Amino acid sequence: MEEALIKLSPSSATDFKSCPQLFKFRSVDRLEEPVSAVQARGSLVHVALQRLFALPPDERTPQGASWVLDEVWAELSADEEVRPSELTEAQEREWLDESRWLLNNLFQLEDPRAVSASRLEWWVEYELVETHLRGIIDRVEERADGDWILTDYKTGRVPGEARELTAFFGLRFYALVCWRAFGVMPREIRLVYLSDPAVLTLAPHERMLLAFEKQIVALSAAIRRALTTGDWRARPSPFCMTCAFQTMCPAWAAVPSSQAEGPPEGGP
Repeated sequence: MEEALIKLSPSSATDFKSCPQLFKFRSVDRLEEPVSAVQARGSLVHVALQRLFALPPDERTPQGASWVLDEVWAELSADEEVRPSELTEAQEREWLDESRWLLNNLFQLEDPRAVSASRLEWWVEYELVETHLRGIIDRVEERADGDWILTDYKTGRVPGEARELTAFFGLRFYALVCWRAFGVMPREIRLVYLSDPAVLTLAPHERMLLAFEKQIVALSAAIRRALTTGDWRARPSPFCMTCAFQTMCPAWAAVPSSQAEGPPEGGP
């Protein structure tokens, strides 16, 4: 019988790269996890930006962005997948103000009225030999000369110079999909950081994407081995402190609660 394709998105691929056990919890076991304020703010801002760029150009103003945010929150505030867990009324107001501040920072980076977005929140997919690549690109601009520019919004902090290429993992993933599925090599991929604010850009090329494709193929093979052997080796790190699955993780099972202030001995 033909083996099922390994399904990968940028987020699930990143999960496996950082901690195979986390990938198992999320993508294999599909365990529920509470929505953090940071995750929820990112989701809210992304939906608001999609609505903003769907407006006529002259309405894409700071006031329009604020109105869109209020509209989106009125629609989604009861959605458990969007609403942060356990926020008091005062905390919710502060959280919304932070989301509004992030949206306003976009206007320091570009004039949304001058942006001609061809696609917003665009679902793309492509099948390699044993791997199904899929995900959503925040924004695609198709220029008159046929060039594509892919943009990904980030609500976290700008990475240090040593981690810039790693930060482009998701957009290199999407650039590969665009190249393989549509025959278009994006001219530029852009990370728009709203918290600092700043824009990082990278120009993909064939050698880069071929190397990235090999990386994805190797990652898919490692996932298939883990599925076969059941070896989902945890990789303890400081990020364990905010992981929703820490209490059930094998790496932490024998760690007394009094010691659970950092990764187990031997961790990075």
